Amino acid sequence: MTNLISKDPREIVAEHLETLRAYATKVLVNGEQLTDEESADKADRFQELQTLCASFDVTEKEIVTLVLKQTMREPKRCGCPTCRARLGLNEEK
Repeated sequence: MTNLISKDPREIVAEHLETLRAYATKVLVNGEQLTDEESADKADRFQELQTLCASFDVTEKEIVTLVLKQTMREPKRCGCPTCRARLGLNEEK
């Protein structure tokens, strides 16, 4: 857990968001489960994030949106041969 006295609150928020995004990716994208330590850390970080964000009138829904932003997003693909090859669409005929 972080120490609020030693860091700028913006740094703490950024650190929490980064870690919570990693946990979300692990669970939602990779289908893995969090360890007991990770689950406890996730709960602590989210609670501290809520406390910090409450002073800026940020709602819980907005916090969740910040955490999940880019987690479930597919990368954009332009349709070039490289992108099509990544998708398996550029099969030999």
